[in-house]
Amino acid sequence: MIVLTAATGYYLAIPVHFEEYCSSIGNILLFLFTMVGTALTSAGSCVLNNYYEREHDQQMKRTVSRALPSGIISANSALIFGILISIVGVSILYVYVNAFTALLSFITILSYVYLYTPLKRKTKMSLYAGTLPGALPALGGWTAYTGEIGLSGVLLFLIVLFWQIPHFLALAWIYRLDYKHAGFKMHTYEGDSSGNRVSILSIVYTICAIASALLLWQYSKLGFVYLLGVFLLSLFLLYACIQFMVHKDNKSAKLQLYASYAYLSGIFLLVFVNKQL
Repeated sequence: MIVLTAATGYYLAIPVHFEEYCSSIGNILLFLFTMVGTALTSAGSCVLNNYYEREHDQQMKRTVSRALPSGIISANSALIFGILISIVGVSILYVYVNAFTALLSFITILSYVYLYTPLKRKTKMSLYAGTLPGALPALGGWTAYTGEIGLSGVLLFLIVLFWQIPHFLALAWIYRLDYKHAGFKMHTYEGDSSGNRVSILSIVYTICAIASALLLWQYSKLGFVYLLGVFLLSLFLLYACIQFMVHKDNKSAKLQLYASYAYLSGIFLLVFVNKQL
């Protein structure tokens, strides 16, 4: 998903059709280096997160079978591997793409591993800290081509940033007992066991994501197909969030989770389709 996010940001920045862009081998290599560098830095962040949370992952059903808590891979091997591929990923972006995109990827790693990861066991506000590393690759895809921040790149960044709140709140509700047992601080059981605040936050941030998606249509010259698609996807995600607000059970939370996946994937697909029309 992270690589697809970066690819969408990159594709959005290209002023011509992709076929025309691919007529140059230099353009193709720039795109490939961006994707490889993004994949490695994202994977490195994930590995390091797994390293630091290995003891807590042993206490949760959804994570106990991961490579570290299950003992398939040693902690030292994971640490070395995570650091290595993170360095290689940032280096590829710095040498073959541009320094600004490399800097964004470095900030992504730091904020995910050393801000979001430790905060998860200290405060439920970690939810918001985690949105930064989750959304930066979208902006990184944009800067990989342009070398600078632009309005369309920022709007795509905001879509992903706001989208993460209803997405993760649904996940946190489904596995709230697991998270509580492992000592993670979550909205879903700290002061909101009823789910009222969780459902309200989901709707508020869904509306913010929808507004950002509509602004992207207005300022990025995306066509009617994108607008129609965003409208339908937005209705589906809002419907799912309202269902969760009404029922506050795992079934409605799963609907919200699946709707969030469909929403973001749909936005990416619509960007690709509209730039080819």
